[in-house]
Amino acid sequence: MTIQDIIKKSLREIKERGLALTPDVYAEIFCRHAKRDNVIVEDCQKLDKYLKRLSPELQKSLQARHVSSVDQLVQYLGSEASRGGGEKHGELIQAYVLLVKRLLQAVSMLHDKEAARLAEEDRQKIAPYLKKEEVDAIRERWTKFVMEYDDSFVKKLSPYCDVSSDDFREIVDEVVACMKGPAGAGGDFGIVAQLLTASLVPSIASGMDDEIATVSAQIRANPELLTSQAMVEDIRQMIKKRIELDKEAVTHRMSELDTIIEHINQALIRVIDCGDTNYDAITKIQGELGNVDLKTDSFEVIHQKLLAIATSLENETRVLGEEMRRSKEEIAELRHKVRVLEEALRKERKRSGTDTLTKLPNRRAIDDFIAKQEAQYRRYGDDYSVVLFDIDHFKSVNDTYGHDAGDVVLASFGKMLRRYSREVDFVGRWGGEEFLVVLPKTDRKGATRFAEKLREVVAKSKFMYKGTRIPITVSGGVADRRSNTGVEQMLKRADENLYRAKQGGRNRIEAG
Repeated sequence: MTIQDIIKKSLREIKERGLALTPDVYAEIFCRHAKRDNVIVEDCQKLDKYLKRLSPELQKSLQARHVSSVDQLVQYLGSEASRGGGEKHGELIQAYVLLVKRLLQAVSMLHDKEAARLAEEDRQKIAPYLKKEEVDAIRERWTKFVMEYDDSFVKKLSPYCDVSSDDFREIVDEVVACMKGPAGAGGDFGIVAQLLTASLVPSIASGMDDEIATVSAQIRANPELLTSQAMVEDIRQMIKKRIELDKEAVTHRMSELDTIIEHINQALIRVIDCGDTNYDAITKIQGELGNVDLKTDSFEVIHQKLLAIATSLENETRVLGEEMRRSKEEIAELRHKVRVLEEALRKERKRSGTDTLTKLPNRRAIDDFIAKQEAQYRRYGDDYSVVLFDIDHFKSVNDTYGHDAGDVVLASFGKMLRRYSREVDFVGRWGGEEFLVVLPKTDRKGATRFAEKLREVVAKSKFMYKGTRIPITVSGGVADRRSNTGVEQMLKRADENLYRAKQGGRNRIEAG
């Protein structure tokens, strides 16, 4: 069945039923035919996709109201939002957003470069329409900042000036007073100069910038320059430059390590693909990786260890390459045999005419039986009827209890159909959750009595799965041969009656 066939069937039904050709009417009938013919169309799955994103409580509420289209879903959610006081919540959210923006603005004015950068970036992001994941990401950034924040640099002033305050303004005042007082005027700036020049030397970069070297030499030669405001500004610029030099060195070395690690990664993938026979090789490589100490090893040591591991992996993959090629050839041959067997099994199942899950005749077998009844009807005028059953809300059974539970319900319903049918009746699985019963020498009235009886039995029965009772109801559409011009019209009439039963609230039989 192709999409074009479904379109033709949908348009033909709209014309025959005298319906107005509107987008909503066409979409509903098109999706129903697509589902019946087991054709998956993405536009027909929209409602199910939207429902899966809602809470279980909302899903149950929507099922109780028989919401069957996206428009009905939007209308229901809109009414729920209005009833829940959305306007007041919106005002409260807006107030919190403004508060957070002002707090971040205040943080950005503090004299902490990293905190100011984070605050300014996040202040631009904060908005009432942020998703929870985006808010969580901002919160995680600030949590990490707080956890990693280190104010031990203030304690470095203790040997030179008595600093006790936890306020930066007061700390600056205390340092200024210390430098201007007796301790500062008569103190030895040489120690401070040594400490400062040492801090200007890049800790990772291999050499010093000329400007940094010049400033360091000036401070060592004349420590009293530390009291000069101009020198303070120069030192600030040199510190920035020193950090940039270290950053460039780290970036370069990390790029080298990334290249080696990527090589190791590709080699590991090749080794693992070779299978369990390479367990010893992988164990050895794991041990070598465990010897890499990121906390104590220098860049050079880590570089050498990773190079050694990469070389080891390269040797392993070279040795195992031939084995992999042989294995792939064997696997390809086995896959071909499996495909041949699967195709043979598929053809055999189709030939057998039996549905695997319910053990009932499949659609092909049903067609054969109807053809025999049609021959009897044409030769002797023996009327016969069909009942098309559909399990109500079967998708919710799969979603709530799982597909295994759904299979149990299908198999149990098939057994129930056989139990309550006559020996001359023919019961088969029409497709999905639909079942067809062919009733020889039975008019529409008799077929309706049978369908009603079965509907009542199903409603009162217990469908159990792992100790849990699953409530099940069915709807049915009845049609007889004598009231229709042919088999195709009879089956179509049964399908239309089933549709009316569904639209009428389900758990009912229609035979008009």
